[in-house]
Amino acid sequence: MSRTRRTVMIAALVAPLTLGCAMSTASAAPVATPLPIPVVTGPEFGPGAVPGGVLQTISVIGTTGEQLGTITFSVPTPAPYHYQYNYRWITVHWRNLNSGTAGSIDLRHWMDSGVPSGEQYAAALPTGARAVTGAGPVLVTVTHNREQYQAPPQSNAVIPGAGILLTV
Repeated sequence: MSRTRRTVMIAALVAPLTLGCAMSTASAAPVATPLPIPVVTGPEFGPGAVPGGVLQTISVIGTTGEQLGTITFSVPTPAPYHYQYNYRWITVHWRNLNSGTAGSIDLRHWMDSGVPSGEQYAAALPTGARAVTGAGPVLVTVTHNREQYQAPPQSNAVIPGAGILLTV
């Protein structure tokens, strides 16, 4: 094992203990681990805001052990539907610290209204999806995105969500 790879492995294993991040290990039964740092969105003001105050938290769970080398990311408690949520979603970014493999998954963090919502991107997203991450420690960050009128979407996360999960 190269010196750089060993350093990355040590950092990946020590960082969760230092930062208070959660680690889960895939076993015979699936293990659902909430990311210890939820994404904090905001600020939300005035006519384009969603209910719930200026700053809101969104929790994400990573479930390991369903299939080797995969993590299912999900929103455990979706917010009640509000029409402004059609323009908001979260992105779960992940990187396997062993292999360097990385990816991202967009998720809806609110309940479906049951009514067709037109062409809004967020309305078509699931509240959970599986990522093929490979075995090893996986660093996860979560951002909150908001569509903008005649502009590209932007993140309005005040604090991104974060955690480390261990897959086999």
